[in-house]
Amino acid sequence: MQKTRSKQAPAPDRQRSPRNTDTPTRGASAPFVIPGGEKVPENPTKPANNGALRQADEVRARKAATEPAIIVFGFNEHRIPQAAWFSEAEAGLATRAAQLMGLRVLRIENEAHRELAARLRQGQVYAADRTFAPAVQREIFDALSALAGPVGIASPVEITATKADAASRPASWDDIQIGGLVLAHLAPSQGWWEASVIGAKDDKLLLRWRDYARKLSFTRAPSELALLPPVAA
Repeated sequence: MQKTRSKQAPAPDRQRSPRNTDTPTRGASAPFVIPGGEKVPENPTKPANNGALRQADEVRARKAATEPAIIVFGFNEHRIPQAAWFSEAEAGLATRAAQLMGLRVLRIENEAHRELAARLRQGQVYAADRTFAPAVQREIFDALSALAGPVGIASPVEITATKADAASRPASWDDIQIGGLVLAHLAPSQGWWEASVIGAKDDKLLLRWRDYARKLSFTRAPSELALLPPVAA
């Protein structure tokens, strides 16, 4: 008698992931494909470095601040020609000191000015007359005079005193400004003398004696100064 075989459960079909060759590959693991077969550049162009540009601008600014900006020239007390150049950083102080000394100021604006400045030494704005603007050859002095024009005639390259720099007597401590005329104590036994304010340095005022402007400049705190009486109307 033939035995009946037991029916076996049908084996489950193996699940296969559907593959659609018409659908583009997606997902984080998919290769980065650029349409048209272009390749990704290995070293893409980097944006301009703004820090380097700023640094270059700062270098140029520092260079400009230390290059000759003005030339101060004239005669010293012994009628010997003198001249020196000053940088832009010291141009204001040098100009006010030169005005007190009776010297002329030439703004460097072209190649002819720069060539003359190259033949001069740099002046020292806080120094006395001989170091402020050393003696120079007469040839250089005559060339400077020709560029600046005759004395008393306005020149576009000559810096003249402004109203703010004109000597004045401040009515109060708050009115003390550049160009102001005050009294400074010379020494305990030598009394008080008139001095012109030409600048400020380290919370102190920078001054030169009005009648001895060719002497060394000096500093005083405002509390060490005295005010002149107002001019009668």
